[in-house]
Amino acid sequence: MRKHREVAVRSARRVAASAAVAALGITGLVGLASTAHADDDPSSSSVEFPADSLNTEAFNRIMHEPLDEFAQEEQTNNPTGSNDPIVDGNGIRWDTDGCSDPTGQFGGGDARIACERHDVAFRTLQQNDLWNADSMNDANRNFTDDLSGLQQGGRISETQEIALGAGAGVGSNLPSSVNGLPSYDGSTDSPFDDQAGDDGVFQPSEGAR
Repeated sequence: MRKHREVAVRSARRVAASAAVAALGITGLVGLASTAHADDDPSSSSVEFPADSLNTEAFNRIMHEPLDEFAQEEQTNNPTGSNDPIVDGNGIRWDTDGCSDPTGQFGGGDARIACERHDVAFRTLQQNDLWNADSMNDANRNFTDDLSGLQQGGRISETQEIALGAGAGVGSNLPSSVNGLPSYDGSTDSPFDDQAGDDGVFQPSEGAR
């Protein structure tokens, strides 16, 4: 009886979370999708970017390390939480705008760490001419894995997990003219690899590489 009650409660929570996502409408979903595009502000033209291409080994380490370790690295590379372009010697962009949640209901607490890693992924892909459907979907998958881990660890709610994950997945797949993300470049590769795939944490998109 207790087991059935727990299943029923969990199902009810998922229905409530799904209803919350639906209530956001298209505008909310667009806002929940990370606005992690390259900064078009004229001042960004004065930023000097490394000439070397992306260090994919460093990128994958940062994408797959425990979130709390990522947060420490982010603090070192972007101590003020700047949204202006910050690129390190590995070609990784550290600027972020946190969780792009227009409702203010889902991006609080530890969810912000996952959102910031999602920003770093999106912006690094765009910075290094690796912005395409495969790489974007890999970044979104990494984001939902992060959210799932936080929810299972009791660090965010199930509603946050579902709303933020759905928002990013739906919003980032809308036309670029709607979601504010740049159009795909001419690349066909994804820098994500399956080094974390052994424990099921990450599985790259089919056809990526």
